[in-house]
Amino acid sequence: MADWYYHDAAQGRVGPLSAEDLQARYRERRIQRDTLVWREGLREWQPLDRLSEELGLDGIQQDTAKPPPLPPGGPIGVSASTAYAGPAAGAGSGSVRTDVRYSAPPKRGMSGCLIAVIVLAVLAVPMVGILAAIALPAYQDYTLRTKTAQSFNEANAVKLAVAEHMAANGRCPSNGDDGFGEATDYASATTAQIKIGTMRNGHCALEIELRGIGPKVDGKTIWFEAIPTGDRVDWDCSGGDLPAIYRPGTCRPGTSISNG
Repeated sequence: MADWYYHDAAQGRVGPLSAEDLQARYRERRIQRDTLVWREGLREWQPLDRLSEELGLDGIQQDTAKPPPLPPGGPIGVSASTAYAGPAAGAGSGSVRTDVRYSAPPKRGMSGCLIAVIVLAVLAVPMVGILAAIALPAYQDYTLRTKTAQSFNEANAVKLAVAEHMAANGRCPSNGDDGFGEATDYASATTAQIKIGTMRNGHCALEIELRGIGPKVDGKTIWFEAIPTGDRVDWDCSGGDLPAIYRPGTCRPGTSISNG
């Protein structure tokens, strides 16, 4: 089992942790999709979103009752060199005060801490650019994948109706027949149309055409191929020309989902 590490703005590198530990911290909102993570075998730190399938995060809902991570920083304290605690116990009005602390005169020129802050600020500028170059494309891909999943979810009712028709009639329905609408009747904000029919291999299938999501996805298709398995229907959704990066994990090559 691989040891995982992630970068925290306040703590720096955190780890080693197990995959279950990362799942728990993601659920508790202690880390986010753009948090940088690493494990042995990776050439460089990666945003958590790029490894969400490996870590099993797609099915985990974050606990919105938990606050998100705090920005780096700490409480503001009072300098002990300038604090005054009041007169000594039992001292009279004529007593000499011995508990008063005087701060040293300020040093001229920049302190070592100020120089260190300036150096870190200069080094941080290119680092922020590098992190942005990594995180922004990952976030954009995540947004497209989320909207694509919305279209897939809207097709669930059609898939169920097709499976029930196959079980009752022993054949595949088609658009405009058997109580099913035309392909464009199933259009929505993210779906252009849903075609229903029989594939060349004899399997019943749905073809979903996407729209209103983004240039990389609009016009692309995904097929839901019905594969009878005993008393249920499994749907293979690895077909179509939609790139795998924009598909849910269950619709990438080598996976299928059960109709129940």
